[in-house]
Amino acid sequence: MNALSITATLAFALTITAHSYAQLTPAYDDIMIPMSDGEALAADVYIPSGCTSCEAILVQTPYNKEMFEAGLPLGIGTNLDAQPYIWVVVDWRGFYGSNGADMTDVDRGQDGYDVCDWISAQSWHGSQIGTWGPSALGNIQYQLIGKHHPNHTCAVPIVSDPQFSYTSYFYGGVLEEARLQQLDALGYGLSPIVMANTYYSNIWQFAETSTYFPNQIEIPTLQIGGWYDHNIDEMMTFYKESRNEALLSVRDEQWLLIGPWVHGGTGIAFVGSSIQGELTYPNAALVNNDMAWDFFDYYLLDSANSWNTTAPITYYELGNNMWHTSTADDIAIANTEDLFLNPGNQLSSQTGIFSSTFTSDPANPTPTIGGATLHPTLDQGPYDQSALDTRSDLLTFETDALTQDVSTTGRISLTLYVSATQPDCDIAVRLVDQYPNGDDMLITDGIKRMRFRNGYTTSDESFMTPGQVYQVEVDLPFTNYTWLTGHKIKIYLSGNNAIRWDVNMQDGGTMYTSTTPISSDLTIHHDAAYPSRITIPGNNPVLAVNEKPMTIPVEIYPNPAQEELMVKTEGQFERYVIQDMSGRTVAAGKLSGTKISVASLQSGMYLLKLADEAGNVQEKKFVKN
Repeated sequence: MNALSITATLAFALTITAHSYAQLTPAYDDIMIPMSDGEALAADVYIPSGCTSCEAILVQTPYNKEMFEAGLPLGIGTNLDAQPYIWVVVDWRGFYGSNGADMTDVDRGQDGYDVCDWISAQSWHGSQIGTWGPSALGNIQYQLIGKHHPNHTCAVPIVSDPQFSYTSYFYGGVLEEARLQQLDALGYGLSPIVMANTYYSNIWQFAETSTYFPNQIEIPTLQIGGWYDHNIDEMMTFYKESRNEALLSVRDEQWLLIGPWVHGGTGIAFVGSSIQGELTYPNAALVNNDMAWDFFDYYLLDSANSWNTTAPITYYELGNNMWHTSTADDIAIANTEDLFLNPGNQLSSQTGIFSSTFTSDPANPTPTIGGATLHPTLDQGPYDQSALDTRSDLLTFETDALTQDVSTTGRISLTLYVSATQPDCDIAVRLVDQYPNGDDMLITDGIKRMRFRNGYTTSDESFMTPGQVYQVEVDLPFTNYTWLTGHKIKIYLSGNNAIRWDVNMQDGGTMYTSTTPISSDLTIHHDAAYPSRITIPGNNPVLAVNEKPMTIPVEIYPNPAQEELMVKTEGQFERYVIQDMSGRTVAAGKLSGTKISVASLQSGMYLLKLADEAGNVQEKKFVKN
């Protein structure tokens, strides 16, 4: 079996939620449906017994329609007669049974329109057509929606959004290499066009504009996504836009379901399975199927099942593992709170001091462990990251054990102040929930290439001067999570996350070419002048402990001081910071011996902060004459 067949087989796990050794026999097998350009697409039609005029559900797939003979989706399996719909499964133009169709100027939306024309003309069909499918099978539904076929009644796109965008391939300016490899293996052949356009340009702008059309939606949709899916951020944006820009008569008939699910297609987890990565969500099992059935029955069969009273948004709260609903078009919380990076690997509600440094080595990159991946060699979903703690090529920062639950809904971001010894680097972020047993369960992750800190065009590109400090924003995808009492909020910062994302050679050279990897020391500054922090949407009390109090006495003299300040203590302090009364750092350094020079300070009152290796801080005020 070749790579395409293998990966297509894996992808089919997306669509089948019941397995059987029996096989279905289509009523029409390998029937060729004529297209308006004179070509034809291969299809299988499954008709339940006793059906003489039934409504149809259309599935358009690039993963081989023959696989549906093993069982239909939505839990049907081989029990075709237990449900009322005709299923029409069509191979995409250029794939499998439709491989012979001309691929010049392909318009998959028009192909879907032509299929709907053919279905509507059949004697066994009633009058309405629903569409269903995940990933690519969801994307093509949006293309059909844009053609406005009169019999296309409703759609269920899953883990999919319609837009072909720069950041969906270059998240934070970094190629999501593993996913692009997988898409190539599935036969999409995207690498040539993606790799020819590694900077944002008019080409990307045109592609994004022409594939983003919430204002073209004229039918009801049930959009289904997962918090561990790589499309979740784009899905949340598109849903909000569809609620505000769809045809006025159907704006209130756009529904969103977000569960604790991965994208699927690799591994055993899929949309609707209870097992997701290393976690299990029994109360989320097959909720997607149940809601899809109610949705289809309401619109295709005119069922009096009260679907119209369903809340527009149904979403799962990770951590608390509970379902919620909302009537809004967006569940993001506007209010935010900051946690500042501090010495001793702390996250605190107070501004930090000093800085922290690690070495990023492209020849030995920090490995990907789970996440919103799409590649057969990578785990998918939430996985424990604690194996990374033994590595020296990263930093971690965490709160103390929380004294009450902390919840977030929206897009978490990090503002970091970075310097490096080479002209370019990446900042990879992993956000985790540290359990009381020490497991560090991944919630979400992101990355940013420093040369793109100002934007993604060639004119935005700006390299680093070694030793100079630069501000960079690292955005994480939309999430909904609650850290429970006794747990900790923790982040990992590293220079790479491989093989999910491309590894930066750090030499400032041309990207995505074979060059010699160069190690770089990356310093994250986290003092009052450079307040590196994580910003969390939510309405929470103080998220973390303040600086740890010291019980070891400290004496400083003379006070007032002129030239030097003497420190007398039994504590093992390693570093110091001097701040003026506005909080501005005016001096800092390593504490060598017992003397600190204050000769260069202007007259006035100052605050001396002393810190040990564990991040314990002692403060003393003094006067400079």
